[in-house]
Amino acid sequence: MVFLETLRRALGGGRDRSITGGNPGGVLGAARDVTSDDWRRLSEAWGLDDSPSPEFPHGRAPAADPAKMAEPNQASAYDRTQWRRKLKRILEKLPDSQVEWADLMTEAGALNLGTDWVEHCQREEFALLVRRAVADRNITLQEQHKLELARSLIGIPEAEAAETVRATVAEAESFFGHSVTGAVPESSSPEPFPSDSGNA
Repeated sequence: MVFLETLRRALGGGRDRSITGGNPGGVLGAARDVTSDDWRRLSEAWGLDDSPSPEFPHGRAPAADPAKMAEPNQASAYDRTQWRRKLKRILEKLPDSQVEWADLMTEAGALNLGTDWVEHCQREEFALLVRRAVADRNITLQEQHKLELARSLIGIPEAEAAETVRATVAEAESFFGHSVTGAVPESSSPEPFPSDSGNA
């Protein structure tokens, strides 16, 4: 076991941490305490790197920037996709899912999704609801109430919602070649849906 014995001696046998392993007359010169910087320089010279982080190859991360640490975390693409799916499901399941709306908006704030992005998604999903409602050429009273509730929860002005409905209906009527039963006719009335006393 000459190899292991030589290795133990070179490493000081676990008792003497000097660079000569307790042998002042060794080829490495006089004994002295070995610091972490010594080992780091030796590892660099030998091309060794056992750091778990390739971003910091020497195991030394830069000091944290307090200003950057204070900045809110940015939402990931996964967070945005999952939140949008929840938005779609809640709007599609109205009015039964109305109780989930407040939590959905709280989650949007916690994830730092951004007001502009959230409002853009809400309007896109509202437009999709309108398209689904007219796709079968008939907008039922239940669908009208559902759309009005969605409009109210999102906060879309009635005039804007009316324009979305009219544009969608016009597109559908152009495709079908005739009017859509139950659709809101072009009129001076700014309200596209029957008023819901619960959302007045």
